[in-house]
Amino acid sequence: MSRRQPLVYLAHACVGIMMVIASGCSEPEPERIPIHGTVQVDGKPIEHATLILTPASQKGVPVTTRIEAGRFAFTRQTGPHVGEYTVRVNPDEASIESIIEVAAENPRQAVREFGVHRSPTLARNRSSETTKRIEIKPQHDSPLRIDL
Repeated sequence: MSRRQPLVYLAHACVGIMMVIASGCSEPEPERIPIHGTVQVDGKPIEHATLILTPASQKGVPVTTRIEAGRFAFTRQTGPHVGEYTVRVNPDEASIESIIEVAAENPRQAVREFGVHRSPTLARNRSSETTKRIEIKPQHDSPLRIDL
């Protein structure tokens, strides 16, 4: 046996030990919570928008999902972790542009079609900056209702 072979075995053993130690150091990702529910503004469901939940603690990453006909859903793969979140709703630009176009021609028609009761410009400014805080708990079985 040459003098190099014991060094090679020793090097392989050291690398193996380091891999075992390093794999034990990583923490598993916290469980994601599947939640579903509704989003309303002034008691009316938001038709089309994006729901963004940002961890209030600044640890973790935001999660997003679509709002369709006032309803949203997160799965066990896409949902938030347990904790407090800031809720933000970003309206679809196409929807806002449609509201503005119809309201410019006929404000009453905009109210009938889109449920708009104030100036579309105000609705744009308010909707894009609407925020609220919610608490996500480990066993969040019932539908979550977000009123903005």
